[in-house]
This record gives sequence, structure tokens and C-alpha cells, in this order.
Amino acid sequence: MSGKLSGMNTVTVRELQKNLRGALLRVERGATLRVTRRRKVVAQLAPARPAGAAQPWPDLQARTERVLGRRVIRPGAADEILAGRGEW
Repeated sequence: MSGKLSGMNTVTVRELQKNLRGALLRVERGATLRVTRRRKVVAQLAPARPAGAAQPWPDLQARTERVLGRRVIRPGAADEILAGRGEW
């Protein structure tokens, strides 16, 4: 492992190419590495965020009843045309 890669949070593109495995190990352990080319930061390697729990689907029937109450919504004109054509 090169000196810069093991001791700093900045690494050149060339050093990263030579020791990608070591860089990824550091990132897996929580380090964030800045990648430089010609002394300019061009990229940043950071640990991936853990995926959170999936959000449940909303209860659309309950939402509809909250908004519309007990009103009955008849099909729109487009739905009646499609039904008349046998496409619905």
C-alpha cells in the first residue's frame, strides 16, 4: 500500500489504479477518499448508505374516502366511450 493511500484521505488516480483493493477496504471501513488528478479533486469514494426499509404502499381507498367522503364517482366520458367500443 502506498504511503499516501495508507495515511491520507486523498489519493491520486494513479495510486488508486495501483491499489484499488486497499482503497476499497478503507472505504468499506468508513473512510471517504478524495481522488485527484493533477492536484484537482475529480471524484470522491464514500461508503454506500445502507438501504432503509421499504415504505408501505399508501391505502388509496382510505385516501379516496377522506377526500371524497361517500360520494359516488361515475366513470368519465372517456371510460364510457371505451366501454361502448368494447375496449374497456
